[in-house]
Amino acid sequence: MKTLIAIAASVLAVPLAAQPVLSLPGVSDQETTIPFGGITRFHRGHHDNLFVLDRAGHWYRLGLNKGCLSGTPRISVVAFDSGAASERIDRFTRVIVSGPGGTLPVNCQLDSIRRSEAPPQFDSNSRVTLD
Repeated sequence: MKTLIAIAASVLAVPLAAQPVLSLPGVSDQETTIPFGGITRFHRGHHDNLFVLDRAGHWYRLGLNKGCLSGTPRISVVAFDSGAASERIDRFTRVIVSGPGGTLPVNCQLDSIRRSEAPPQFDSNSRVTLD
């Protein structure tokens, strides 16, 4: 009986396993977090990706939930809501983006946070693509 319970538990855990990581040039394959309160720059990538620079000079590639940025062609404001208890930006943090001219903000969920080289708009030698 114990064996049957162990097998059932392992079968149920399979869908919860981490999704395969897509390797991208200049972007780490490891998920990470960002210390809260220090995003100094941002740049929109292709699709639902943002690149952000923290106050320590580290770039990150943020993958947002699918379709989140589709209605926001240009972004003028990016804000992060990690809840009252958190002191970092992690996958539970809400990303709030809005376009120029007072457009309504859009709430996005973080699917991925990975360290990155600077995007090509900030470093002409960067290996990073905006995907």
